[in-house]
Amino acid sequence: MMGRMVRSGLAMAGLVWAGQGLAAVTVTLDNGDRLRGEVVAETPTELRLKHPTLGDVVVARDKVRTIEDGDTVAPARPKPTIASVPDNGLLGSGWLTDWRRRMEVGVSGASGKSQNQRINVGFMADFEDTEERWNHRTRFYRRQSEGETTSQTLSVALNRDGLEPGSPRFHFTGGQFVRDDFKDWGNRLNLNTGIGYQFASSERWRLLGRGGIGAIQTWGGQEDGRFAPELLLGVDMNWRVSRQHTVAFTNAYHPSLRESGMFRNITTVDWVIDLDKSLGAGLQIGVTNEYDSSREPGVGRNDFNYTSSLVWRL
Repeated sequence: MMGRMVRSGLAMAGLVWAGQGLAAVTVTLDNGDRLRGEVVAETPTELRLKHPTLGDVVVARDKVRTIEDGDTVAPARPKPTIASVPDNGLLGSGWLTDWRRRMEVGVSGASGKSQNQRINVGFMADFEDTEERWNHRTRFYRRQSEGETTSQTLSVALNRDGLEPGSPRFHFTGGQFVRDDFKDWGNRLNLNTGIGYQFASSERWRLLGRGGIGAIQTWGGQEDGRFAPELLLGVDMNWRVSRQHTVAFTNAYHPSLRESGMFRNITTVDWVIDLDKSLGAGLQIGVTNEYDSSREPGVGRNDFNYTSSLVWRL
């Protein structure tokens, strides 16, 4: 009797997946980890899920213990294949295949007694499997007032986490390049490496801690050739508030190894609101601030940027 009920439940689940293509299921892996997401595609050997935090995740069926669809708990075995959704990479080029790719564009301004304009453009790409996790951010900011550019910044950041399957520990290597002609240094390259720990991970939460060592190198501007070794203490948090709202928070504290009491602190908060899941379109509100204690008090030690942008999946 129970066998007939499970088979019936599987058949019903298969019909739902074939008809809607985005049914929510809970997948339990052999190591006990659980993934909750929407079924995008499946084959006899793989199951592709859309996870609210991790994005697109491909799970090998031989690593799956059970699949839960509502009240039905089914053993992991190949089920009828549904229409696959192949990823052809960025704009169909084959580049960054299976990465979660997004574009953001924001423009604001005013015209009247005074004229000003703000523009920000960004590209984001994330990837994760059982062995590694990549995070890429490219952002460009520009401000104009009365026809003159008052601020212009290009930032490119890339980080790789080397994961240990079944362990919360990981190691990381990352860096950031920033070009800003309105700063004393002009160009700045920051590289760092270290170890991390995953304190929490669930369908709605992820909390990571990082600790390591790095250095900054500048060229151009008044601080040409400055080299400064520094430490890194950081935290990353992702919170899936609801089906449509996601908040990401990062903070990186960089105390100087050369100058006692000197440090940099970089804080970023991004709030993403999904507007149309079928198109991957949404609204993103972002805040970034870098505090540098080595700057002169009159110059301003905070570098604050806020954005409101449209985002869509590429």
